[in-house]
This record gives sequence, C-alpha cells and structure tokens, in this order.
Amino acid sequence: MTKTDRFKDLSDFHAEKLRLDAIRDVHADRLESHFNALKEGKFRSTLLKNSVNEALGSFAPGKILGSILGGGGLGSAISMATGTAKGGLMKRAGLFALGLAAPKLLKKVESISLPDIGQELGVSWRRLKEHMQERREERHLRKVKEELEDQSENVQL
Repeated sequence: MTKTDRFKDLSDFHAEKLRLDAIRDVHADRLESHFNALKEGKFRSTLLKNSVNEALGSFAPGKILGSILGGGGLGSAISMATGTAKGGLMKRAGLFALGLAAPKLLKKVESISLPDIGQELGVSWRRLKEHMQERREERHLRKVKEELEDQSENVQL
C-alpha cells in the first residue's frame, strides 16, 4: 500500500486548511441560524401547521372529509388547533371543533336577515318571560300548599 502525498508543500496544506475552515464556518453559521429559528414558538407553530396541512392536503380521505365538512374546514380546524402555543388538550380540541364548524356556521349566519334575527330574539324573550312567570306561579302555589299543610297539622294537634 503506497502513500500518496496530497500537498506539495506546507503552504498548500495551510491554504487547503483555511479553505475548509471557511466552509465549516459558513455551515456553522447556517446551523446556528436554524437552531435560533427553532427556538421561536411562532416559527415552530407555523412549521407544524404547514407540515400537517401539507400532509393532510395530499391525503385523499382528508380531502373528502374537508369537502364534506365545508370548504377548507379541516385545514382551518387543524390550523386553529395547532396555532395556539399555549393551552391544554381541551382548548386545542375546542378550537379544532370550532375550526370544523366555522365555515358552515358562517354560511348559515350569512343567509339569515336582520329582521329575522330581531323576530327570533323577540320570540325568545317572550318565551323566557313566560317561563319565568310560570316558575313564580309554581313557587307561589307550592308556598301556599305548604302553608295549608302546616295549618292542617296545627289544627290536628
């Protein structure tokens, strides 16, 4: 096995070493900037959202489910669920459900006119007042009944 000389003299070696050190420094700077970006929560959240959206976007059942639930509902649901840096599982699940329901709800709200909303609020208000009046009457009747029972017990004693 023969040994081959890569460099003619020591100056060629130092020049090659300087060239490789410069390349190493460029790679180190780029790696450090990647790590600094990954330390930011907003960047990680955006990266995760993009990854999940791309993964589900190319997944056929995800497309079918998204079209069933409403234009882009699945993607917006996932975006809302993963877009929150803080919050527990229940908050994320709630945001996921809201993201799924939001497109359908918005379409439904857009189709309702303001006079219809006013009429529905009036009907709801009347029903609430009637319910409260019935409860008052029931309480009053219960109180009168209890008083009559107390009086009949006192008479029997």
